[in-house]
Amino acid sequence: MKERDLPISYAAILVDVACELGASRQELLHAANLTEQELQTPGARCAEEQFRQLINTGIAATGTQSLALRFGQRLTLTSHGVFGYAVMSCRNIHQVIEILTKYYRLLLKNASLHAKHEGDRVYIEFQPTRELLIDRQRDTELFFAGMLSSIKHLLHTDKISAEIELSYAPPEYQSDYEAILDCPVRFNQKTSRVILPASLMQEKPEYADPVMLKLYEQQCEELLARMKSSDGLRVKVREYLVAAQQQFPSLEQAAQHFHMSPRTFRRRLSDEDVSFQKILDEVRLELAETYLRNPALSVNHTADLLGFHDVSNFRRAFIRWSNGTSPSAFKKQHTQY
Repeated sequence: MKERDLPISYAAILVDVACELGASRQELLHAANLTEQELQTPGARCAEEQFRQLINTGIAATGTQSLALRFGQRLTLTSHGVFGYAVMSCRNIHQVIEILTKYYRLLLKNASLHAKHEGDRVYIEFQPTRELLIDRQRDTELFFAGMLSSIKHLLHTDKISAEIELSYAPPEYQSDYEAILDCPVRFNQKTSRVILPASLMQEKPEYADPVMLKLYEQQCEELLARMKSSDGLRVKVREYLVAAQQQFPSLEQAAQHFHMSPRTFRRRLSDEDVSFQKILDEVRLELAETYLRNPALSVNHTADLLGFHDVSNFRRAFIRWSNGTSPSAFKKQHTQY
């Protein structure tokens, strides 16, 4: 399978940010096997591994652990290609959120995204997958910094009312979060999400254009369709299970969701050298690890969140999923108090 890739504009922006912090441009490009000509080529792409090399080399060269936050802060709407132009054409921020949740996979191939409106607040939850772009923490940093920066650009403002909750412990560079994101940030929360006031949803971007939005949406649909057709059933099943979270479907229910008989469903997955149970175990392990990293969630609570009524069954399952590590041992190793 061809390795997933990213717009070359992401690499170009990252190189600029790292160089401003003291990194050598030549060293960065050499580490990522990129050339100046490639950085300047419109429509070019860079492999995810090249992007990882850029950011890891940049952090090592500058000593700036918050490089992903700073990169996200510098992203522009036009750097996102057709998706960015669709966002710029939205009539208000509510429609921006709709476009984001509908087409996020054009940007966030390594995550799932969920939005909900409750009372006077809108919550946008970000959940990295096990197939990470950089690592769980920096993927999260990149998303939230990029999202807040995009909304500010849309509304031509330096500040918006927002709050951010993160499911991991505060890193050593915690002070960079509020300085860069310019909003309250809380760590050790149940999930990673941005909280926006519902009143913000009616704010209107300067370049709202319903006619152009329709054209850009058509292009987004075409890109998403091509992406989904190349993903295979395994990826689609995985996304379906991640969205289900606590209420995991049975094999028969999953087969029905994909309009197949259970027999055909098993065979299609077998053709991709995987089983429904294996994908389900991977998703449950991913969610379990996320919950166990949170100091506020006990092993018993984690078992409940994953639909286990008996914590001993959860312990046995986790040990099997993780090749011998118990949930309590994992929590002790990965939770910082």
